[in-house]
Amino acid sequence: MNSSSPDPGWYPDPRKPTRDRYWDGSQWTDQTRKKQGGGFRAAYGRLPRWAQIAIPIVAILVVVGAVAGGGESDNKDTAGKSSATGTKAAASSEPDEGNDPSENASDSNTPSVGPHGSVEVDTLRWRLRNAQTMKSIGDQQYGLGSEANGIYIVAELSVKNNKSESVTLTPEVVSLVVGDKTYSTDSNAETALIGSGASTFLLEDLGPDVTLTGKTAFDVAPAVLKQHPQLRFSELGYGSTHAYIALPPLAG
Repeated sequence: MNSSSPDPGWYPDPRKPTRDRYWDGSQWTDQTRKKQGGGFRAAYGRLPRWAQIAIPIVAILVVVGAVAGGGESDNKDTAGKSSATGTKAAASSEPDEGNDPSENASDSNTPSVGPHGSVEVDTLRWRLRNAQTMKSIGDQQYGLGSEANGIYIVAELSVKNNKSESVTLTPEVVSLVVGDKTYSTDSNAETALIGSGASTFLLEDLGPDVTLTGKTAFDVAPAVLKQHPQLRFSELGYGSTHAYIALPPLAG
């Protein structure tokens, strides 16, 4: 198994290039900051002496106040995260501040973003949380697993339903595109993911303003990994609007 999730750190916010957002190694967090020329140290060094003394004191008071206030928010933040071992992810609500109209698919706009971006198709907002390759999924010994004919690309995604009604996700809503070839989700891999306790999007019902995290898998030839594969997100039903999120580099 080879994980290609970027290292934790501050990266340009895919929604607002004028600020940074913190990536915790598996997903975007709610932490943002303004882009700072020269970084914090340079800005700090230009402050008056009294301000340099006051800032650490204020920071300590804020931390003490947060600790005294209890850990309720921490519990909420971790409730919707899936574990690295593939346990089933719970549905959770995530903030969705200020969508960029250029990320919304329409008849005249087909968004295509990088691994850290997000797209909205048919009022469903999609994000890539993690991507990795696997030779097999699940426990082969008891027939609950599946072995790839080539290699599995396993993508962990989150989707938020911005509709005013519930929707049912179908297998056709997410596919993999490489050049002029389109790969559907692999049914054996999906079954193995479910058998190993992971959440998938297969016929999942998603209520209004709810975010669901799950995994999907594609069986591809190893050579595909070097051909810049992209995830394609399609409109529910028979609509033609769609959008793309590029996968990060993956090792076979």
